[in-house]
Amino acid sequence: MQDTKKEFGNVLIVGLGMIGGSFAKSLKQQGLATLYGADRRAGELTLGVSTGVIDHPAQLDEATISNMDIIILATPVRAMESVLTEIKPFIKPTTLVTDVGSTKGSVVAAAVKVFGEAPANFIPGHPIAGAEKSGVLAANPHLFEKHMAIITPLPYSDPTLLDRLHRLWRAVGADVVSMDVEHHDHVLAASSHLPHLLAYTLVDALANAERSQDIFRFAAGGFRDFTRIASSDPVMWRDVFLANKEATLTTLDLFTDRLAEMRQAIVDGDGASMYGVFTRAKSARDHFLRLLEQRTLGKPQEKQVSISVGPASAINGDVKLIGDKSLSHRALIMAALAQGVSELVNVDLAGDVKVTMQALRDMGVVIEEFGYGSVRVHGVGRKGLRAPIAPINVHNSATSLYLLAPVLAGQAFPVEVVCEDALLNTPFTHLLALLKSVDADVISATADCLPFKFTPAQLSPLSTALPGPASSRLMSSAVILSLFSERDGCFESELAFDEQVRALFASFGVSVKGEKSFTVQCESVSGANLELPADMQQALWSVLLATILPGSALQLEGVARHGRMNVLLEVLQQAGAKFVWLGEPLGVFNTQTLRVVFAPLKAFTLTVEQSYELREFVSLLAALAVYAEGESQFEGIPQLPYFYEDRITTLMDGVNHIGGAIEWHAGTLIIQGCPPQGGDLDSAGNELVALAFLLLAARCRNGATVRDCQKLLAQIPNLEEIATALGLKCSVHS
Repeated sequence: MQDTKKEFGNVLIVGLGMIGGSFAKSLKQQGLATLYGADRRAGELTLGVSTGVIDHPAQLDEATISNMDIIILATPVRAMESVLTEIKPFIKPTTLVTDVGSTKGSVVAAAVKVFGEAPANFIPGHPIAGAEKSGVLAANPHLFEKHMAIITPLPYSDPTLLDRLHRLWRAVGADVVSMDVEHHDHVLAASSHLPHLLAYTLVDALANAERSQDIFRFAAGGFRDFTRIASSDPVMWRDVFLANKEATLTTLDLFTDRLAEMRQAIVDGDGASMYGVFTRAKSARDHFLRLLEQRTLGKPQEKQVSISVGPASAINGDVKLIGDKSLSHRALIMAALAQGVSELVNVDLAGDVKVTMQALRDMGVVIEEFGYGSVRVHGVGRKGLRAPIAPINVHNSATSLYLLAPVLAGQAFPVEVVCEDALLNTPFTHLLALLKSVDADVISATADCLPFKFTPAQLSPLSTALPGPASSRLMSSAVILSLFSERDGCFESELAFDEQVRALFASFGVSVKGEKSFTVQCESVSGANLELPADMQQALWSVLLATILPGSALQLEGVARHGRMNVLLEVLQQAGAKFVWLGEPLGVFNTQTLRVVFAPLKAFTLTVEQSYELREFVSLLAALAVYAEGESQFEGIPQLPYFYEDRITTLMDGVNHIGGAIEWHAGTLIIQGCPPQGGDLDSAGNELVALAFLLLAARCRNGATVRDCQKLLAQIPNLEEIATALGLKCSVHS
């Protein structure tokens, strides 16, 4: 009877229902074991053999039990004690005994009652998989694939058999995790048991309601989806609730308290509270769906996207661009920390800004979208955020990290920040130094990389010199961090504070005074109504397109003329660009309309200071220099952070590949004015390089195709629409 050739030998399934049958069928089809089945229903055993689920029917007697290598108890949880009592006299110490019950405390208690203490070869388990169908005919050999299997080892479990149980679950396709018994029962009470209880109770209540016939007659897909699990086996779920009584009641009390709050919100007509619950719930469910998708499908493969640009375009018209991306991040965060409601207009809600917005929503901030680029943010105050259900994921957005980190350092709950892709290997030494200068309790991974773990701490007043020249993001981090101590914050920086960012903070009641030595003062953060100026990156791209394309005459609305935009325009004037400001300055950001026309360009230079201050725009300016007569020189590029130099290297490769002339010489970037012929340009997945290549391609003699543009389109999803409005001949294709 003993089978020594198959990996798991002889395996007995006690209870040949859908779960036990699926387990048996998977092992049998893979040839990993000889399968035996025991069930009080003789008909299920007969079907099990005839349908190929098991090899042999069996009884719970000495002849069977003493020859088993693995015994899987797939009976209802209330039957565990009876089954264990029956097989106890015949179990060998080397036989692995496990179960698939959805409660673990009651199963361990049954084992203790039968054996005196749970034996070392008894190791409970539970697959997070199932269906409404029951019986051996519902057996599905793929049921456990890409699903979780939870193992709950006991302190004295046999390590060899525990390892075997892990291998057994992996063999049927499950992702195996371990946790203690009590934690399992509370987690399952919330994630599985309570939803079943609600579904059963709702259907029963409505079935006995006065209008029950019409209720069921007109119920649609939402009712069907919510109540689907009420078609599960009633006997099994009765046993589950009796077996997991305490954990279920704890979870049920939490739910009824929240339900009472929701009822009161309806009574009071408190729409903001209701919207907050709905927003947080949607965020939590979206998080669950993302986890489920990753578990079942793996990380989605990014589809390669290219943009082709035809020659002989001219840029004309009157265009209003979406709001500045960096200001959008800051405006959302300040509105969330404010007391009262803020209305933000012309906010860029794409790309990285979505990361910041999602993080705020995950922490309970109600953000309503009421039009393209328009949001209404219900502020919760500086310390009114709620603990998220999962780590904050900043994905690949360094800006989100810089601006959220000081907020998280000042909260009353612990939280972890994780990331993806290239950000995983990026050190954030300066940001961590800033946080620790105020005694923030933050732990990072090796080499100052993410993930970060924040623990609540009493923050000291900010008084530090930022490592220089500090980025605008780090200076904004310092301002936000100052809001979480009892006194004004002070910091020093070699660079001037961006005037647009200063204006944004001021509109929420935060005063940033000084030049190079700054003081942050704030009595209270108040809600604000703002219209953000045009995004600087997109505005510069549009201005440069109009400058290099003959026949162009463009008017850009809502452009803020102070701060770095002034520095950029000074550089463009040096190159011979033609533009004029129209109308009077408007709003907090003193926005105006900027009119630009085609102009023959001459070579220009960037000083070391200009290269650093305009580092985000250097790729676009380098592409512009290709169309300027003479030799342009950019100083200080090697002193920029490494990733800026990587962008320039990619840009150089592309320019030279299609007939331009650009090179390094003694640390200086030298660009010869030499309009290229055209061809293929590979942006290496960098959105700023892709934008510069589109500028370059716009005047290539034969047009050009820019490849690997998917990140650019993630940041500017309506890029093709913007190009069409401008008059640029381009098309997006996979």
